[in-house]
Amino acid sequence: MLKRKTWILIGLIGIIHLSNAQTTTVSLLETKEKGPWSCVYYFLNNNEELARVEPKDWAGRCVDESDWIYGWGPLSNSYDPFRVSIWASEVQPLLLRRHFTLTAEDMAALAQSTVTLTCSYDENPHFYLNGKSLWSLTGWNDNDYVSRTFTPRHKALLHEGDNILAVSLTQGAGGGHIDFGLTITRPENTDGMETLLPDETKNESVYNLCGMAVSHPTLPGIYIKEGKTIILSRP
Repeated sequence: MLKRKTWILIGLIGIIHLSNAQTTTVSLLETKEKGPWSCVYYFLNNNEELARVEPKDWAGRCVDESDWIYGWGPLSNSYDPFRVSIWASEVQPLLLRRHFTLTAEDMAALAQSTVTLTCSYDENPHFYLNGKSLWSLTGWNDNDYVSRTFTPRHKALLHEGDNILAVSLTQGAGGGHIDFGLTITRPENTDGMETLLPDETKNESVYNLCGMAVSHPTLPGIYIKEGKTIILSRP
């Protein structure tokens, strides 16, 4: 019992050490601050058509982009800081897709990383991550930016390799624009941390953070094994 408590204490010290470690922020998708960004986009006829379009048909990873326009964002209908490509927002809705890549290292550190989506919009954007609904807003925020941090449920939608962050915007009166970016902030120093897959924990002395022995943990999370903090990732 004493040995087990000692292991758990050492593991918790490792977690505290990790929380104090330096972090690195990487832009997965740049905003206009770094200049124009590549994308593909598609103009619909009206908001009624937008309401009928299924997200799986345009926002997912395996979408045929041959009929889309390959271009550069941000998009706007006015001569303003957001106008790189023209979008007649008062005439038609907009569908837009951007690709980004996650490495195996990104995925391994995902549980301890912060993923943040930042956007300036007009109007009524609905964001999708790999075809699944991510974030819906109403109205517009003028030239300001708003951010949202991914929850564990949002992170679970990410894949190693190619990912798609897509957004739809409605037709509306007045101005219209879209600019958005995505960042990942992860710990630089993971000394004392180990990332394992479920099959690699068989026949090992593994404990959860409540001190309970777990013979074969399958849920992603943080565990203690022989005094070492381990991160159990998804297979």
